[in-house]
Amino acid sequence: MFERNEDYFEPQYAATSLQKHAVRTFGWMTLGLLVTTATAFAVYSTDLIYYIYTMRFAPLILIAAQFGVVIALGARLMKMSATSAKILFLAYSMLTGITFSTLALVYLPGTLAMAFLMTTVYFGSLAVIGYTTKMNLLRFGPILFGSLLALIITEVIMMFMRADTSTMLMSAIGLLIFTGLTAYDAQKMKALYASYEGDEEMLKKLSIYSAFELYLDFINIFLYILRFVGNRD
Repeated sequence: MFERNEDYFEPQYAATSLQKHAVRTFGWMTLGLLVTTATAFAVYSTDLIYYIYTMRFAPLILIAAQFGVVIALGARLMKMSATSAKILFLAYSMLTGITFSTLALVYLPGTLAMAFLMTTVYFGSLAVIGYTTKMNLLRFGPILFGSLLALIITEVIMMFMRADTSTMLMSAIGLLIFTGLTAYDAQKMKALYASYEGDEEMLKKLSIYSAFELYLDFINIFLYILRFVGNRD
């Protein structure tokens, strides 16, 4: 959707303005994670979790709704307002929280906390690397997204074959892919800023767009790390 040439990482922008954009982006990402956590806790703490997941088509509805938000943000970002982008992002965060409420039925609280802490440290390190490195990571985009697509297709096929998709090998491959994507998305945030510097309305929308991508990276890294450290009940 947003393309830049390989010389992007030498843009003429003010560092303080970029820093403000980065703070705003990671602030929205953090808010999304807080909304997801609060929603998951609220659903798990009430009978709502049993009501939702005893409904026949509830899981499919949740997945369809999440895909709808992803498509809307990716395809219509240029046309929608910053407020609409914020609403969609927070709506996705809530939907993810509903889905994540079931993790507490499978994993011990200490395991969830440990996986979250490890993810925070790991993700933070990758984001700093992606934000500060002089290496052009955008050139690896096609490889990363191709690998992600191959992983998704493989997991879907394994699900239909009733094979275990949470093996250590699959988790390691998934973690490796999102390791690259996190650093890539952190650098991509800078490239998008350079492309639309001076357009405040567009930068507001791009901060949500980048926050959403980084949010997805964090969520997926958390899930793969959880598979590694998970002590199942």
